[in-house]
Amino acid sequence: MTNQFIQAFFVLAVCFIASLIIDRAIKQFQRRFDSTALETFRLISNSQRAILLFVGIVLALSKLGFDVAALVAGLGLTGFALGFALKDAISNLVAGVMIVLYKPVKLGNYIEVSNSKGIVVDLNLRYITIKGEGAIHLIPNSLILSNKVSIIEQKDAS
Repeated sequence: MTNQFIQAFFVLAVCFIASLIIDRAIKQFQRRFDSTALETFRLISNSQRAILLFVGIVLALSKLGFDVAALVAGLGLTGFALGFALKDAISNLVAGVMIVLYKPVKLGNYIEVSNSKGIVVDLNLRYITIKGEGAIHLIPNSLILSNKVSIIEQKDAS
């Protein structure tokens, strides 16, 4: 029984150390990008840490003799249901990461997308805020990647 505790602790420690190493690598990679990508890298870092620690806990419980098959199957179904329910939010999040990395739209651009036009005043992982003629429009990031976007030079827009 003591051997099982040692193995479980070792598995959990390996997963924890791996998450720290990956976190450090992500922070090193983050330095190559400007500060607008900081939120994206923080999300990736937190996600990998949570996933590795969860995997470590499940593996440690398995080493201690617990039957984790039902737990893993239940979590798989829960993950599927949550993914299906949050598909639009996840789509906007992934599109936001792509917009931050590829920068097709920048602050100050005058854009037209989905019958909305105006100057980009804010970019985040969920939506782009544009200030148009008398209104502020929040455009979901997935629309930016899936629709035609016209970027008009600032000198032409005035």
